Amino acid sequence: MASYDQAINIKPDDHDAWYNKACSYSLLGNLDLAIENLQQAINLNPECREMAKTDTDFDNIREDRQFQDLISR
Repeated sequence: MASYDQAINIKPDDHDAWYNKACSYSLLGNLDLAIENLQQAINLNPECREMAKTDTDFDNIREDRQFQDLISR
């Protein structure tokens, strides 16, 4: 996470860093931070929404209503 934070501090509009941080939080089972970081990635690049729909990194939160709401907008 520290590396993603450092990348975001250097380039706050780097959607890849936000997206990958969301993936990492999802893999750790931290729904709230996964959603928060994925939302930021989508704000910066709406294509992240489509990527998240099939990204296996989100499998363990995929059925959560918050995640479903975020990717279905």
